[in-house]
Amino acid sequence: MVAGLVGVVLFPETLGLDERSPFVQIVAFRPQLTTITLVLALLAAFGAWRRAAAGTLVVALAVGLVSGIGAAEVAGRTVGSATVADTSGGLVVLALNTYTGLADADDLAALIQARNPDLISLPEARGDLRRRLESRLDEGQGGTGYRAYSADDADDASGMTVFVRSSLGRPTVTQDRDGTYPAIVVDLPRSAPGVASGLRFVADHPRSPKPGDTYGWVRDVGRLAQWCDADRPTIIAGDMNATADQAHFRASTANCTDAGSATGDGVTGTWPSWLPSFLGAQIDHVLVTGGPRPTGFEIAPVGGTDHRAVLARVTAG
Repeated sequence: MVAGLVGVVLFPETLGLDERSPFVQIVAFRPQLTTITLVLALLAAFGAWRRAAAGTLVVALAVGLVSGIGAAEVAGRTVGSATVADTSGGLVVLALNTYTGLADADDLAALIQARNPDLISLPEARGDLRRRLESRLDEGQGGTGYRAYSADDADDASGMTVFVRSSLGRPTVTQDRDGTYPAIVVDLPRSAPGVASGLRFVADHPRSPKPGDTYGWVRDVGRLAQWCDADRPTIIAGDMNATADQAHFRASTANCTDAGSATGDGVTGTWPSWLPSFLGAQIDHVLVTGGPRPTGFEIAPVGGTDHRAVLARVTAG
């Protein structure tokens, strides 16, 4: 009975409950919950064995087995890690939810100047933050060689902004407004160098799962499949409001490779930034498909926002 309840909480997808509240929110923190449950189960089993309490020992071992399954899956996403600085070649991609434009512009500009990303996805970067970044990065204003693109209107709470290094050529930029928030789609020219030749870059921001109302989340996360299933080199980056532990996200991105999981850092939390990273959820992602592959990944703090930035190095497949 106890093991069954633990199984439902940790693996609600087995009963088709993982797209409903509160399970969709709980599963986002499955790595932490499975670790805590496994430790408690082992402690209970040891105590029951010392007291020769056979019934309690059986229950504790059953709970430990259930949580151990989750812990084993998590361990597979945390073996080894290559940072962006440790690897070379290809493109560097940065994604950061700027928390309605409250991210510290100086912090973010310093990170960009230190890591030199080629493609930047900034959900919720609007107003003053956008203007301050453009003054530093927009090639038209004497910055460091980026072109800026944005999706914004009076009713848009997302304020997606994208920066593209000007050396990649002049891209074709469109907006996809079929989701809750607009995505920016950047098609780089065929003349772009190396892995960037003919590459599509998508800056996306699915809706978060609201308690009692997960329909928008299900729809928006499901739409990631249109980018992952495309038969062309593609990079998708942004705040996906979903983790690798959520079955709906895994299904929608089945044809993509997640940079964090692929390079051995698929658990470190990117949200909320006020929690230690080992207690947070990795809901910000860089996904690749159609040939490019991730070779480096790292997570970096930025002041003023409740998210951490993710960076990935992507090379030719």
